[in-house]
Amino acid sequence: MNTRHYILFYLFLCCSYATVFSNSEFQIKAEKAYSEKNYKVAIQNYEAILKEGLSSYKLYYNLGNAYYKNKELGKAIYNYELANKLSPNQSDVKNNLRIASEKTIDKIESKENFFISAIKSGLVNSFSNTGWAWLSILSLTTMFVLAFLFYISPKTIIKRISFFLSGVFLILFIAFMILGYASKQNSEELDFAIIINKESKIYEEPNSLSKSKFSLHEGTKVSVLETNKEWTNIKLENGNEGWIKTTEVGLF
Repeated sequence: MNTRHYILFYLFLCCSYATVFSNSEFQIKAEKAYSEKNYKVAIQNYEAILKEGLSSYKLYYNLGNAYYKNKELGKAIYNYELANKLSPNQSDVKNNLRIASEKTIDKIESKENFFISAIKSGLVNSFSNTGWAWLSILSLTTMFVLAFLFYISPKTIIKRISFFLSGVFLILFIAFMILGYASKQNSEELDFAIIINKESKIYEEPNSLSKSKFSLHEGTKVSVLETNKEWTNIKLENGNEGWIKTTEVGLF
């Protein structure tokens, strides 16, 4: 390695150490401010870490907690959603997201029936993509073991039981595959957002001079049909659509 390479390597190490030190410093300041109930300062330091390009479910979770304590419900829910997206099996994130969501003003009824809505919001997110994959593998393996037992067993009762159970595990395998696919689709979905303003007007067209259709409040989750730097076209679960200023929503 020549002198030039040594210099470049040294500069790279210096930059890396500086970044780590900077992030560690922000983290310490954020945690200290949070413990002292200085939530605005905690938010500033957590946001500074994000600006450095680092992210994790724990960082979004802590930032969500700080926003929640600072009575910024929309931004709290937005960060809880980001944390849940990165790590869907964290009970602390899910609990805080549920508690915060219960405090939102807008209660929008879905066009879907209760059963379908419950499956999409609860059952699908019970496990990660990997979790559903392992359940599929285990159920398929068990099905083959039972089928083999049915084939080799000389006793009628064992044949009947193994045949019945192999059918059950085949159904479970198919169900786990479907739920795993739905979980994968949810984790890759980028077409929703959270209202982060206290109250936002929804317009008929991407123009503040157009007619206001209705208003939404912080924390409400909406689907995104189209977005640009200034305006975002949204759709609610009840089918209502409109345009909102992009700065007033947290996009995924």
